[in-house]
Amino acid sequence: MKSIIQASALLKSTFQSPRGVLLTLALTSLLSCGFGLAENNFAGAIPRPDSTQLSQRPQSQGNKLPKAIANQILQDASKRSGIPKRQLRITQVTSKTFGNPCEFNFGEICTREYNPVEGWEVVVRVRKDSWTYRVDKSGKQIVLDPQVSALQTLPKAIADAVLNDASKRSGVRIADLKITQATSKTFGNPCQFNFGEVCTQQYDPVEGWEVIVKVKEQSWTYHVNKSGSQIVLDPKVSATGKSY
Repeated sequence: MKSIIQASALLKSTFQSPRGVLLTLALTSLLSCGFGLAENNFAGAIPRPDSTQLSQRPQSQGNKLPKAIANQILQDASKRSGIPKRQLRITQVTSKTFGNPCEFNFGEICTREYNPVEGWEVVVRVRKDSWTYRVDKSGKQIVLDPQVSALQTLPKAIADAVLNDASKRSGVRIADLKITQATSKTFGNPCQFNFGEVCTQQYDPVEGWEVIVKVKEQSWTYHVNKSGSQIVLDPKVSATGKSY
């Protein structure tokens, strides 16, 4: 108890002297520095996440679609669709190795020969449609999916006539209908053109198109001659009773 009273008196006398105040401030400063060093050492002991783990790996420059090739693709899409290039947009680019030139050119039935073509598969947004292109590394070969190409050869007047017919039969607005495929065809004779199930072998060709229209959840198949004067809907669609 006596030692505590003596210590208290010593502290009191220290605070009352100018030298004591300075000594107290010095001790306070040293103590705060000591605590700061301890905190820094403690923080250094905690492992920090590697910044490379927080960011995605950048795309390899070798696999990135060159701007010049991207412009070529957009120019082709603009020319085919009649839409200004500034209104078109590339929505997807995938670096690919196509097994052989047949696969590269969208061949449905190809040999298994391995003759690789390095390049990209590129998807372009054209209004509400997505067009798929394939392009080689050099940009010398740019191929549009033939299903899209076929749509571009179908005259607009015929496309409009088919959509008008489908709208009239289904009661669905033309804006809600869509031609999903148009294939140029030579029908062997008028019987085949008219979806005949049993036809003669007589060869009396009819040049035209097979056109598929998306109507709600159904796909309707039309045959149309070159002039557009004959538009025939597959009787199987008519027979369902849902199309009228």
